[in-house]
Amino acid sequence: MGLCKIIVVDDEYLLRQGILHMLDWGKYGFSIVGEATNSIQALELIEKEQPHIILCDIVMPNIDGIELSKIVKKRYPEIEIVILSGYDNFDYVKTAFKHGVADYVLKPTLTAKQLLNILLPLQKKFVQTIKVVDSKEDVKKKLLTMLDSKQMDDKLIKAQFREQEFTLIGYKPCNEGSIDIKTTNEKINKSFNQNFIMYIGEWENVHVFILNHCCEDRIEINRKWDELTRYIEANIIDVFLMKIYRIKSAKSLAKAYDEMKNLSKYYFYGYKYKYIRISLDQIKEKHIHIFDNKKFIQKASSKEPITALEFLEQYLSELTFDNGVMSNELKAIVQNAIYNFINIINIKEENLEKVNTNKILFFNNISNANTLEHVKKYYYEIVIYIKEELLHNSCSYSKMMKQIVSFIDNNYKDQINLQQIANEFHISYSYLSAYFNNHHNEGFNDYLNSVRIEKAKEFLVDQTIQISYVSELVGYSSPGYFTKVFKRTLGITPSNYRRMYMK
Repeated sequence: MGLCKIIVVDDEYLLRQGILHMLDWGKYGFSIVGEATNSIQALELIEKEQPHIILCDIVMPNIDGIELSKIVKKRYPEIEIVILSGYDNFDYVKTAFKHGVADYVLKPTLTAKQLLNILLPLQKKFVQTIKVVDSKEDVKKKLLTMLDSKQMDDKLIKAQFREQEFTLIGYKPCNEGSIDIKTTNEKINKSFNQNFIMYIGEWENVHVFILNHCCEDRIEINRKWDELTRYIEANIIDVFLMKIYRIKSAKSLAKAYDEMKNLSKYYFYGYKYKYIRISLDQIKEKHIHIFDNKKFIQKASSKEPITALEFLEQYLSELTFDNGVMSNELKAIVQNAIYNFINIINIKEENLEKVNTNKILFFNNISNANTLEHVKKYYYEIVIYIKEELLHNSCSYSKMMKQIVSFIDNNYKDQINLQQIANEFHISYSYLSAYFNNHHNEGFNDYLNSVRIEKAKEFLVDQTIQISYVSELVGYSSPGYFTKVFKRTLGITPSNYRRMYMK
């Protein structure tokens, strides 16, 4: 087991030195890991060193020992605090113990034995507490898992958070790599350092802090929030800040965390401010506008494929932060739609390399888009390019499809199928399928059968050819299936057709 870590906080240099050299600290299982002259330095040192015990002067400038103890116990409830004072004052003692101080000693009469008598019992507590302190990262991981799954562990929540209310603070960089994450986290920690605050990590570039406090602290937290937003604006820090408050239970904490993800899309959808705050009880269920990809494919496969692009453009124009999907999901919708559209319309082979180059550029632009307006801009650019390609290719479409129909007419006797023809002419299966449905008013199989039956009628006129062989000549391996298709098409069997023709 490691040494019990101690920090000494006192504005008197000689007293700090006296404590440092008062004992052979390592011999008794202790280590002085740092010293501070005031409470501000102390809070920075505590964040860095994560001590188990703090020896703290009661009288210091700005933030005194009592106020520091209050802050520390809220942020780090597992840390034990021993107050040092230059004089005996019962009111100070009573106030100190009220805020969770472990003990209180007078500096003028302080001895090594007296200090050990106070610290050793606290060290025993440390044996049980060290696992909680040293596993802080594990606690964060467990919290994230619970919040994502909405399966909250009440015991873990109670062990980590002592106050009855929570506030979630989050931020998302507006541009990739535009800010220093470490510096931003330190600023947020410092802004709310009078309360227990824990950075629990990030989800899709949304960084989240849990603030635990009593309801009486709301006014002060709001003031600190306002200071933080003014600081962000004044220093032109490129982040979108979010705050959800009045979270009053572990179950509500999971709901708020889920809503924090939704708030992160406000900036993407053009919210006019760089920050947003909302009470959990004000959050209402949102009705997300879902893109109909099936309808898009149908339009792209029709005689007027341009209507598919107009359909997607209309969808983009209807999105807001109240009905829009998450930014990454929207980017995927647009990218997949363009990918499918280009495959369906069948770009001429000599232009394919150029089109693919532009497609990759478009995909990269969409991936890097920070707002809906950027997505629309890049979408309009690719649409203009695609329309030009459609115009250039329109004359070649009918010629190519005539070649395909001619191929079927000449190869009907072989075991051909739609995929083989698509491969033969270097076009997509989906486009070829849609073409027959929209331009022949029948599917590929129906068209192929109609060609084969017409050829079969010609062979049936010659009575020297057996019906089973006619079946083989027109591409059917099974005479029974040939008879079934023939009757379904003409209403009579091949043998009856032959007899009828002979009459």
